[in-house]
Amino acid sequence: MEPMSSTAASATPTEVFLGEVKSKSVFPLLILHMVRKRPEYGNSIIRGIKETTSGVMSVSPNAVYPLLRRLEEKGYVTGEWEDPDTRSRRFYTITPLGEEKYAEIRERFEEHLVRVQGVLESLHREIYG
Repeated sequence: MEPMSSTAASATPTEVFLGEVKSKSVFPLLILHMVRKRPEYGNSIIRGIKETTSGVMSVSPNAVYPLLRRLEEKGYVTGEWEDPDTRSRRFYTITPLGEEKYAEIRERFEEHLVRVQGVLESLHREIYG
């Protein structure tokens, strides 16, 4: 058996699994999911991700705003300024192409999420009975 790297050895199980979950398109999925319900702006998306994950996952504005711009460039969302003159908040809504992408990411991510959930449940049973 190979020894764990110092980074892996010092990481908590939550950090390991969340790192894996985050690497599987969860933020684009969450953003598309949120803007399907109603128009949202960057800070409301950040708050929504934190609330949806009970504070376990957080995302910084430095990650959300570039991702929103990429989603808009790809045609998955459209953004409109609340007040075009002051450019205070930009509200995003999903497009038909975004709906297709959402369905694709959602389907692909479910298998991974179920696998991570199973691992966590197995660990819980092993440790706590």
